[in-house]
Amino acid sequence: MLTLTIILLITTTLLGGIFFGLFRWAVKDGQFDDPEEAKYVIFRDDEGERS
Repeated sequence: MLTLTIILLITTTLLGGIFFGLFRWAVKDGQFDDPEEAKYVIFRDDEGERS
């Protein structure tokens, strides 16, 4: 029982660290700079995407 608890604590700590690292990377990369822009992307007229 104690072994399972230790394994679960280590696993959750590692997963939490991974997700925290991914979140920090996304913030540094600018993913959350302008959250309002996402709803206007569909109105953007890109010349390269016309077929």
